[in-house]
Amino acid sequence: MAIASTGVSPASRGGASRALHLRALLIPDGHSARILDAIGGAMLVYRIGVPGIPLPIPQLVIIAILAVAVFRRPTRSFASASWYPLTMVLLLIFLATETYLNGLDPIRRAGSFAALIAFAGFLASGRLDVGSVIKGLGVGLALNVVLFYLRIAPNAYEGKLTGLLQDKNAGALVYAVGAILLAMATRILWKRLLIVAAGAVALVLTDSRTTMAAYAVAMLYLLVSTWLNRGLQLVALVGAVLAFFWADNNLTTLGDYAFDRKGSDAFRMRIDFASAQKAAAAPWYGSGLGTATVNLDSGTWFFHNSYQGLIVEGGVVLTVVTIGVYLVTGLGLSTHGFVDATPFDARAVTAATLVVCLCAVRLGEVFYAPVGFLVVGVGLARLLDPAGRDKAWWAP
Repeated sequence: MAIASTGVSPASRGGASRALHLRALLIPDGHSARILDAIGGAMLVYRIGVPGIPLPIPQLVIIAILAVAVFRRPTRSFASASWYPLTMVLLLIFLATETYLNGLDPIRRAGSFAALIAFAGFLASGRLDVGSVIKGLGVGLALNVVLFYLRIAPNAYEGKLTGLLQDKNAGALVYAVGAILLAMATRILWKRLLIVAAGAVALVLTDSRTTMAAYAVAMLYLLVSTWLNRGLQLVALVGAVLAFFWADNNLTTLGDYAFDRKGSDAFRMRIDFASAQKAAAAPWYGSGLGTATVNLDSGTWFFHNSYQGLIVEGGVVLTVVTIGVYLVTGLGLSTHGFVDATPFDARAVTAATLVVCLCAVRLGEVFYAPVGFLVVGVGLARLLDPAGRDKAWWAP
């Protein structure tokens, strides 16, 4: 009996299966962390400024580990996702140009963007080990809790968990994303449950309403998507977004929140109103990097909405490119369609991206924060095929 040919050799099928397997298991069983990469991940927690140093510690750490990692051999190839380096280089050129034409100095802010973009690219290519950075971040977050309750780390919000993360809302985002990504480091269910439960406890200790709501719907998405195909997963994702807005709005009227935060919420609304006006008045190309601030009561305040920040700093171009990058990497989109949507790692990346995009509605400086581009780098790594072992590190 004749057997119809599929046009695909067994070797090719095996290679494709191996590529999908490597994409799905970014942190393989028996993974051993690289010390330098793990230290870099742990230092992302240290957000306190150092006198005399113009850049935050996380950005300086990223620059330092990039300087080392550039000499490493990549394990994954950008051949299947060449759009990322091309798009981001063009974006940096555009941002530097429009900022300069707006009469501002683009060097510091554009340099920070460049470091984060390269950070995600190095994670994706394997020059920085994804598992090591995530594990290091987990260790850093755990140490921050210990140092905070030993009263060694700063207490910036009257008993709310901050520590080295300095701000309770920005810190809560790091805890939420860190817990979800750290759950990828084990295949054992009870360990995953313990990690995400510890993340939930940390969020309650930060008392960040927005992040608690985002984390809750991300956990709900992780649970429901386990038994759904890709199409229904996207439906569940839309449902999670709607659930977030309901939870975020209703948390403001529950218990002590309705009374304790009347003053702070009223001032936040004033900042949001001024931010919306500035975003509406910004030209299509933006007002320049570093302009996502408003002046109120003789003070300068950062936006509390990262989407409005994108519009003001880089206009339509920065907004579309940034949201597009998060959607493509978070949903696992490639030139061949969706990439292995069923494994836990894939759904965890989507859940972490969901947290970032939802928190961006209420928090400023989310998309171009180190933890944001950590999520981009992990998601991007899943889109890349293994690099040829016979190529030198400088080969295209």
